[in-house]
Amino acid sequence: MEKTLPLLFMGKVAERPESIMQYSKQGGDTFQPTSYRQMQEEIATLAAGFLELGVQRGDRIGLISDNRKEWLISDLAILGLGAADVPRGCDAVEQEIAYILSFSGCRLTVLENEKQLAKVLARKAELPELSIAIMYDSVADSVREQAAQKGITVLMYADLFETGRKRRLAKPGEYEEEVAKGQSS
Repeated sequence: MEKTLPLLFMGKVAERPESIMQYSKQGGDTFQPTSYRQMQEEIATLAAGFLELGVQRGDRIGLISDNRKEWLISDLAILGLGAADVPRGCDAVEQEIAYILSFSGCRLTVLENEKQLAKVLARKAELPELSIAIMYDSVADSVREQAAQKGITVLMYADLFETGRKRRLAKPGEYEEEVAKGQSS
């Protein structure tokens, strides 16, 4: 039995790389298949983006989103790097989000949408370490400006993914090496 979830997942990728792992809607009403191999590459690519942001083993990263493909990719990318995700669904109220992000000392959080960012911005005074928000869904320029005024840089998931793609080309196998360092707790 593997010691970590990312190692377990990579074992499944090796066993059945072309099997469909997940179906998800991506900008329409039709479900699109993703194979284990494709999912592994997306996870490794996002992880490379996180590495570009300076994420290190032991960091804690907020993950405020409901279930969606990007959530799974983010979760396994974070865990594979030896960081810990601090998850909560979109039904959380701003006080709860502020508490869990503050208590865990998150400097970075991944948010599903502008509504979740508004919750964070409303309590920014309680989140002195938080400086980066990665957004799955689009954010109005005025909200980005408001976040910047409060000391939070807003990045889009798609942009971080592209940054990761470039790093992955320059440093192939980096994510897999980090996953191999994983230890059970």
